[in-house]
Amino acid sequence: MDLPAEESFAVASDGWPAWPPKHAKLTRQIEKSVAEVLEDGQWGTYPETTAAKSEQVGVYERCRNSVSLAAGKWSAPEGITAFGGTAQVRLCPSGSSAIELALRALGVGPAGAKRSKATQVILSAYDYPGNFRTVELLGGRPVLCDTQPTSGTRSGRTSTGILPSLKSIQQIQAPPESILLVSHLHGQLADSGGLAELCRQRRWFLVEDACQAMGAGRIKQNADGSTVFVPVGYFAEWTTYSFGGSKPLTCGNGGALVTEYEGKYQKLKGMVDRPSDTFPMSPLQCAALMPQLDWLSQSNRIRCQNAQRLGELDWASVGCAAVWDEDPSLVRAPYKFPVLAKNAETRAKVIQQLRTIELPCGEGFRAMHRTSDRRSSKPVSLKNAAALSESLLVIDHRALLTPDVAERVAGCLSKML
Repeated sequence: MDLPAEESFAVASDGWPAWPPKHAKLTRQIEKSVAEVLEDGQWGTYPETTAAKSEQVGVYERCRNSVSLAAGKWSAPEGITAFGGTAQVRLCPSGSSAIELALRALGVGPAGAKRSKATQVILSAYDYPGNFRTVELLGGRPVLCDTQPTSGTRSGRTSTGILPSLKSIQQIQAPPESILLVSHLHGQLADSGGLAELCRQRRWFLVEDACQAMGAGRIKQNADGSTVFVPVGYFAEWTTYSFGGSKPLTCGNGGALVTEYEGKYQKLKGMVDRPSDTFPMSPLQCAALMPQLDWLSQSNRIRCQNAQRLGELDWASVGCAAVWDEDPSLVRAPYKFPVLAKNAETRAKVIQQLRTIELPCGEGFRAMHRTSDRRSSKPVSLKNAAALSESLLVIDHRALLTPDVAERVAGCLSKML
């Protein structure tokens, strides 16, 4: 899946692909899309104003529809049909605001006249910290679950160790209408079907944070023998995406909420349309984003190919294990390539070495396992999340667009031996 040399991504001063992406063909497409919006005046109008003045669909609506298609139909592997119909999409300023709106729409709030206790929101102790803070902002009660334990390593690899543990979640007792907020992180995919079934049994709501995983999903076999592509978030009440400045799809800022439930979509519209959109994404952002959506599946495949090669390196020789596997049923969207060191000291040494070749890399998230009992509930052990906080390092997705990233990293690590 390497691009031809004349179609490759331009390199930044650090020797790795520039970000935002610089690619001759893609840049021309973005320039053309933005120029059209500047020319016809949509850059300075509300989407509803554009719709009222023209018989043609405006850039906002075209972007909204394209996000839905890119997350599902366009991301389905060749010859495999995307499961379900066209989802409802709401564009918004960021992935973080998408999480906030999803939780608001599901009624997350503090104890008061309508509820005796704050809404419980179950989320992993290892997660994007903004999710925890959003629950706090809304007056909900974060309830922390653990991540999966690592599996047995083979030549410096483990297939698990980052995602929320289903067993850990099952141990948590929370009332009906609690929220389970699950993030798909670092190229790994949570078991959406299993989590949705647990939520059905417990009468919880499921929100999937796919801000790092647009275009990802699972290939499932039907009872009749046919196969379908099930995009992340299909079973959730709400799924969120991000188009922030560091994301594989970027317009500087921006995000989206997606749902298969018309009633929930209409409820959200009633919250944010006052009458204009209170949480908008601008027409210029839409114009810059749309051409990139056509590239999503190809770029994801390139990143997956190179992530697979990185996973085959001898990480064990430097005290690490790549968190990757070869599950053919998964369609991944790597945002960060994760590597688990045996301890914090080893992580620091490996990062220092990788930065000698200016590889864009760094530490993973700081886990929330040490938050006070005043801020969160911790009904289960969080030892695995604590280990991730101390020892996980991640390699940025732009490096995964480099055909020889595995060779360059291997040569760098060999100098540590």
